[in-house]
Amino acid sequence: MKRTLEVKTILIPVDFSETSKMALEHASNLCAKFGSSLHLLHVFTPMSSDVFPMLDVASEMQKVKESAKEELSKMASSFKDRYGVNVHIEIRDGNPSREIVAAAKDLDVDMIVMGSHGASGLEEFFIGSNAYRVVTASTMPVLTVQKHADKFGYQNIALPIDSSKHTRDKVAEAAHLAKRFGATIHIGALITEEHEDEKNVFNLKVKQIEEYLSDEGVAFKTSFNHGENIADMTIKHAKEVNADLIVIMTEQEAATGLFVGPYAQQIVNHSKIPVLSVTPIETVTSFGQDQLAGDYRPFYI
Repeated sequence: MKRTLEVKTILIPVDFSETSKMALEHASNLCAKFGSSLHLLHVFTPMSSDVFPMLDVASEMQKVKESAKEELSKMASSFKDRYGVNVHIEIRDGNPSREIVAAAKDLDVDMIVMGSHGASGLEEFFIGSNAYRVVTASTMPVLTVQKHADKFGYQNIALPIDSSKHTRDKVAEAAHLAKRFGATIHIGALITEEHEDEKNVFNLKVKQIEEYLSDEGVAFKTSFNHGENIADMTIKHAKEVNADLIVIMTEQEAATGLFVGPYAQQIVNHSKIPVLSVTPIETVTSFGQDQLAGDYRPFYI
């Protein structure tokens, strides 16, 4: 719980959808609190001439790229005028998730804020993958926002605590955000049936978090929740406390040992409330960004 969150530079991947524009609005609120600068990134996926042999692909793609750059410039000017923040733009070619992660590394950003289109079933396999892959590969916090998240600013922050090893690693980030926004942290102590016998250790963990938040001068409330699925419990708890932000670890009870567990995947893809995903400290210090490349495919996604 020693790590703090400073947000000097925010990377915003923009695909010109309503969802990415919503993410940009959320980023502007963070800029107002942290005095951050924004970096707008559009990843351009080249069209293959083999697929469309009758087209002058290079010429057509250059026109599209120029249009995208013009649109990014307009967005940058608009936000600079409205919020008085420094806004930079960039266009890259290639795989979206890989280029987003690479840009974050090159720019040494403190946070990525991006739209998550939300998905279920077969759609989740495809549509939800870009945001999920970025969360998977990034060593810095990633805030994912769906198009429904039209409530800006954070007054109630849901902080799910489970039995996983790194669950407390996100507490310092949550506390720092709460202080900047004057928010209340709602600790959701999530106990599954398979961990019922660990109550004493679990209670101690929650008590340590409460003491930390109290020392930091952060308002908090605690509730204990029992269930079978951490993701479902997290989203339910967030709704019950009227949360406008959920802070999770990228590894939620991942028995597989993979970087991002299945519960984090479900929360990122399904939550209509913005989700801030934080990488375990141990993972950040043990792996280089090159080892956590944007083409990483957890669960073969």
